[in-house]
Amino acid sequence: MTSLLHGVDLVSVERLKGILQRTPAFSERVFSEAERAYCEAQAEPTIHFAARFAAKEAAIKALGLGLTSVGIDGLLRMIHVERDQGPPRLVLEGRAAERARELGVAETALSLTHTDDHALASVVMTTAGAERSGS
Repeated sequence: MTSLLHGVDLVSVERLKGILQRTPAFSERVFSEAERAYCEAQAEPTIHFAARFAAKEAAIKALGLGLTSVGIDGLLRMIHVERDQGPPRLVLEGRAAERARELGVAETALSLTHTDDHALASVVMTTAGAERSGS
């Protein structure tokens, strides 16, 4: 049986900007080198950091993961937003990838949007034939 898993998250750009200013190491703890490079190359980096943070949180929700023994920073680091040509896509590693396999995730769709004030991400995952465990 195919099912859909969905997660959505909204991030305040101003709040994330404050976190990044107060705790410069935050970006290294949460974002991959490629994510940081992409965001820092944009005219308004904080908006793009906020969208990627929202994507990570939305993916955590879709996967039904909470604060595990990995810790929130570790879990956020296991979820990447990549953008080559075309739309952004999610890349899962570690515990996040393991959970996706447990759930039978066959496909993932990511949508990002932002204004000057907020960034929103929606993650939809389709499963193919696996039983849902947990959540």
